[in-house]
This record gives sequence, C-alpha cells and structure tokens, in this order.
Amino acid sequence: MFLSSLVWTARHISSPNYLLKKTNTYTPLLDRFDISFVKTKNNASLFNTPYSIYKDDPSPSVDAAWEEIADTPVLAISREDVVTMGKDPDYVVGIPEEFGHGPGKYFAVNDGQHLIHCLNELRKYAFYDYYYAPKYGPETNLPKMVAAHRTHCVGVLLDALTCQPSLNMVVWEYVQGQSKPWPDFDAWRMCYGHEKFYEWQKGEQVDLERTKTWDWTKARIKERPEVEEMRAERRKGGESQHEGHWA
Repeated sequence: MFLSSLVWTARHISSPNYLLKKTNTYTPLLDRFDISFVKTKNNASLFNTPYSIYKDDPSPSVDAAWEEIADTPVLAISREDVVTMGKDPDYVVGIPEEFGHGPGKYFAVNDGQHLIHCLNELRKYAFYDYYYAPKYGPETNLPKMVAAHRTHCVGVLLDALTCQPSLNMVVWEYVQGQSKPWPDFDAWRMCYGHEKFYEWQKGEQVDLERTKTWDWTKARIKERPEVEEMRAERRKGGESQHEGHWA
C-alpha cells in the first residue's frame, strides 16, 4: 500500500496540472481540465512556407480561421472561484439561473483566448486598408474607442510575454546567399495542447444567445466608476461601448 501511495504521489506531482499550479495564480480551469504537454516545433519561417492560413493575407477563409481560433468562449465559474481569484463577487456579473447553470455562477473567459483575440485585432490593424479603411477612411479618422482597443491589445500582449517570457534559445546558422549568420527561430516548445483545451472550452461555454435579450439592469449590485475617456466620448456622441468580446 505504501508503494502504491508513493507511485500515485510521484505521478501526481509530475502531472501538467500540478506543475502549472506551481507557476500560475489560481485558475479554476486547472481543476476542470487535464492539460497535456505537447512538444511542438515552431513554424517561424520568414515567408509562409510551410503554409499556415493564419499567416496568409486577408480573405474570407483567413478571416473565418482567425474568428474560430480567436473566439472567447464564456464559461461558468463559482462564487468561490471568483473570491479565490481575488475578485469581488458583488461587481462580477452573475449568470441568471434561468440560463441553466444553477445558482451562484458567474460569467468568465479564459485570458489565453483573450490574448489570441488581441493578436487577431493587431493583425487586422496591420492590414488597415482591408479591414478599417472602407468604414473609417484614413487612420486619423479612427474613433477613440477603436484606437484604444489597439493600444489595449499591445499592452496585454506585452504584459503576458514579459510575465512568462519564453525561455527557449534561438541559434544562428549560415545560410546560402546571406553574408551574415541567420537566426533559426524554429525552436522546439513544450505546448499545452491548445486544440484540445479550446475544444473543451467550446463544449463548456454558456449559451450567449440569451444574453442578447436579457435585461442586465435588474441584476446590477455594484458598478465600477465609468472611465473618464468613455464618459467624454459618450457625452460628445462618439463610440463609447467596447465591442469585440461578448454580451
């Protein structure tokens, strides 16, 4: 029995979820989904070879691929989860019991998916003429809230990359036709198996169709102060709502 217990303990403390709990603040996802480490080689080619639809120029098929991978499925978490995460449940939006998730549940999205959403937004800004010029014209015409979304995304991606920077090393190689060494960015990474994790999130997500007709005013307990920039935009009749996520 002692040997069996020892084997179980050894397996447990070497499991991905156990290890990730040691390097992350509290997240209920590590108690609900078993992460799998997957050794993966980067596709960091300067040109799109081998082909990846995510690196291709804008088109309806490219947009569809990005909209799929950059979605932010909304999940249900408990009041205890909210408190353990360091948040005040009185401010956090609760899921109405009519939605079928039981009492004491709250809306939440995975930050990792939000980061991919932000990457997609920056991709669109990189192709401004395709995505924004038809609606806004020159970039100087961008509404303040739209431009703020861009800088917000730059900030959160920088925070994520500097908080948990890659520890992989990039070597230099000699390449025909190049007078100086060329970096080989095709590093091997230990990934979290994003595809399975994302599919699990989609299977667990809250049905947001009901949020489109739900009266959100009756459930408010506390409200954060309005951001001054949003108040100013609202007062002058500009865009003051942050679109691009959910609800």
